[in-house]
Amino acid sequence: MWLKNMNTQTQSNRERIIKVAYQLFYTKGYNQTSFADVANELGISKGNLHYHFPSKGALLNTVIALRKQQIIEMFAQWDGEFSDAKDRLKRFIQMMINNEANLVRYGCPLGSLNVELGKDQRDLQGMSREMFDLYQHWLEKVFTQLDSKKSKARSLHLLSMTQGTAMMTYIYSDSKLLKDECNAINEWIDSL
Repeated sequence: MWLKNMNTQTQSNRERIIKVAYQLFYTKGYNQTSFADVANELGISKGNLHYHFPSKGALLNTVIALRKQQIIEMFAQWDGEFSDAKDRLKRFIQMMINNEANLVRYGCPLGSLNVELGKDQRDLQGMSREMFDLYQHWLEKVFTQLDSKKSKARSLHLLSMTQGTAMMTYIYSDSKLLKDECNAINEWIDSL
């Protein structure tokens, strides 16, 4: 019984570490977040953090793996909720509107991380880019239902539009810009 409780507690601590690390990597940036920051936020020692994750890179890898799983589950949910391809595309756009406050304050978590790591940590950026790959492949699959000849180009175009929107929203701290651009993207979807 004691061992079972200890394993449950260990898993709970690990999950808390991942959650806090994800939030700090997003709000402060990966390179600006230290192990001490994560430990302090959790009220644990750095040694306890190292028990679960031997390096910050290992922690990032785990954060990305969890985020990828959440993205896959989100797409499965959307696929189940919306039979129409355009409705699924619009749900993707709604995700941006739902995250308005964070986009205004911090930008896109995927875009920000990829830009940061792409400067001088290309190996880590490659792992991070896999999250974008999930979006691109799902969007391509959805666009295939509308026009299979242009599905890859359209998926990349939509990702480019949303990333540009997220970046400009962040740069100008402008919720109206986000809403206006999302409306324009939805109009583009309707025109397909």
